[in-house]
Amino acid sequence: MLTLSQFFHSCSTLPGNIQSHKSKKDYRREFRQVFSSQEAKNASNVVYVFVSQKKIPRVKSESTVLYIGQTKQSLSSRYMKYAERFCSGENWPLYNYIITHYGGITIAYLPFGTVQSLRQAETDLLTDYYKLHKEYPPRNFQRR
Repeated sequence: MLTLSQFFHSCSTLPGNIQSHKSKKDYRREFRQVFSSQEAKNASNVVYVFVSQKKIPRVKSESTVLYIGQTKQSLSSRYMKYAERFCSGENWPLYNYIITHYGGITIAYLPFGTVQSLRQAETDLLTDYYKLHKEYPPRNFQRR
């Protein structure tokens, strides 16, 4: 079973972070910069985590983990098509609040070769998170 501790011990991160909270335009620009990087284009078949700079209070303890996911496509392909959605609706006020109060957001990832199964790695990380905090990360609405 892959734990969050193991993940963070072995993971890589995309260059840059998303830290603008003053305007949607700046936030969108930084989002696109992170996910259009060469590293994001090369990072495919990965389990990944959105991470805040500072810890956020949870039901039990606190954590920097905002979202746990997995993708077979590159992180760039997975997220560039959602740049507008991440800057609209409920997403903008939420990410604006997170960045304002808990600092910028970085993207950490582990490639498939490091884990046996992407779906299982994602499930393992969500299970470990739940054991530690008695709830799922703020942007994960259900367990896999």
